Amino acid sequence: MALSGADATRTFIQAFNDQDLDALVAVLDPEVEIQASRGVVIGHHEVRRWASRGVTGDLDQRLVLEAIREAGKHVIAFTRREWFWREGGDVADAQDLTIVATIGENGLITRWQPFDDRREALDAVGVGTEET
Repeated sequence: MALSGADATRTFIQAFNDQDLDALVAVLDPEVEIQASRGVVIGHHEVRRWASRGVTGDLDQRLVLEAIREAGKHVIAFTRREWFWREGGDVADAQDLTIVATIGENGLITRWQPFDDRREALDAVGVGTEET
């Protein structure tokens, strides 16, 4: 049974947080495009490289899903990106991050695009209100 777009998005977030690369690519189209901070990442192989976080420094990041909304072929995930201390787990910093996941006909994520500005994310998919 195929996952819904919302379920695929939830799975992506959980797999990203857990660094479970197999679960992550399982919900992605083979030609997925991920808009990363350093450019677009395309395909499963590149996604695995992008999502493999080596241990550097004292901080790590996680996405905290606050709400999710489906809008046609898009899923809007309202999240908080938290940077936390590896030792102790206390949150060092957090920012709101709105993610637009585009879902293909196969039920897999074909595009993943984060936005720092919630309004910009909503405008990108033609949604006129922030109600979730």
